[in-house]
Amino acid sequence: MPAPARSPRSPAAPNAADAAGHLLVALPPVMDTFRGVMRRQLDPSLSVPQFRALRFVADRRGSSISELAAFLGVTLPTASAMVERLIRSGHLESRVAAGDRRRTELAATASGVALMKLVRRGAQHDLAQHLLDLSNEELACVTQAMSLLQRSFSHA
Repeated sequence: MPAPARSPRSPAAPNAADAAGHLLVALPPVMDTFRGVMRRQLDPSLSVPQFRALRFVADRRGSSISELAAFLGVTLPTASAMVERLIRSGHLESRVAAGDRRRTELAATASGVALMKLVRRGAQHDLAQHLLDLSNEELACVTQAMSLLQRSFSHA
């Protein structure tokens, strides 16, 4: 007779706190590796925080410097200086908002988008090297877990 299916509320089933504990252990070394990969992929004139800023603006066309500062956890002057560097490098552009002349909207340029795609391809290749020893089943599990995490954290 087959074992009864586990109910999501079964005491033996992992709970959200257990899963969060595993995330707290697993994510730091993954993020350290990811940051190293990003540094190797980036043009030396572009820092990881600048790349994060570029990615934020590309994902949220029309965002403001205030929104970027909040996302990065930096002061408005710091975000403003970062935006100026990205504009000078040709990766971002700014314009006055159509509905509110006091608001400056940011957008990634074609050059910025191309740079992000290039870095992403290189980073994906480098990160794949760390996964080569996993079986097909393990890779499927990692892929499924990442999809679930993306869904759970997409609102954050």
